[in-house]
Amino acid sequence: MSSNSHEKFEFLLLDGFSNMVLASALEPLRDVKMRSMFAGLEWEVTTLNGETVASSSRLKFSPDRRFEPDKTRGTLVIVAGYSIREQITKELVSMIRQASRNARRVLALDTASWLLAEAGVLDGHSATIHWQELDAFEEAFPNVDTSNARYVSSGSFMTCGGASTALEMILELIQDTFGPAAAFDASSMFIFDPARQKDQHRGAARLNDRGSPKLLKALNIIAENVEHPLTTYELAERVSTSERTLCRAFADELGMTPGKYYKLYRLQHARYLAQETRLSTEQIALRCGFSCASALGRSFSREFGKPISLLRN
Repeated sequence: MSSNSHEKFEFLLLDGFSNMVLASALEPLRDVKMRSMFAGLEWEVTTLNGETVASSSRLKFSPDRRFEPDKTRGTLVIVAGYSIREQITKELVSMIRQASRNARRVLALDTASWLLAEAGVLDGHSATIHWQELDAFEEAFPNVDTSNARYVSSGSFMTCGGASTALEMILELIQDTFGPAAAFDASSMFIFDPARQKDQHRGAARLNDRGSPKLLKALNIIAENVEHPLTTYELAERVSTSERTLCRAFADELGMTPGKYYKLYRLQHARYLAQETRLSTEQIALRCGFSCASALGRSFSREFGKPISLLRN
């Protein structure tokens, strides 16, 4: 993942959206930003009139601003739920059409596919929707190739049903955008088990059920040996495999070498200590396996494009 890249997400919340669906899409992004120090990842929450909106469980959410299609950039994530058809107006359809033209990609969660289809932007595309609306959706929009897949990617549009499918879809997007290591970490946060899902060859399923046994053992050993890092050869010995086999596992499942992952893990731990403790930079360096503060500082700046001193409270 490049620290110079920039990814912006706009979450448009419609009345009656599901808290679980929103969390399934947003929390993995938070994890990516937290773990990777990816300064170019940001998001904001909008509503149609800029006022507080209630979820299906009547929890109320205050947005960052009102939805303005001419300001939509990057990835637009529309989160809808119950009574989507009652909320559709000519003005809203026009706004969604304009926003879809401005966005680089559009994600429709739960019942939001209905709104996209009503705007005509899904014509000629494959799409899905919450299973309760699937038959009615297919009948209402014959120009859309309705699918019963858990989630569907078609052109610049990604559509899905409920919370678990939103999680699958966002992990797929994280993997494609930020790399398999970021997707692995995000899936681990949710204790996400693709083996229980319907489709075994998409999204986080590429992470081989959250990592092969050898890889998972290696990650645990890395976590236990931050202050005194092991060499790749020593790590392979602890895992009871060859160095070559271990490197292949990391390359296949995380897209990087064991050494690269090890260094990122140590830097992420250093980030946490810098933000959450009053330890000196020299103390943080020693706790994270660096010879001195300057060595930590150089490595941190090279990886994340900013000095670790900026993180001190």
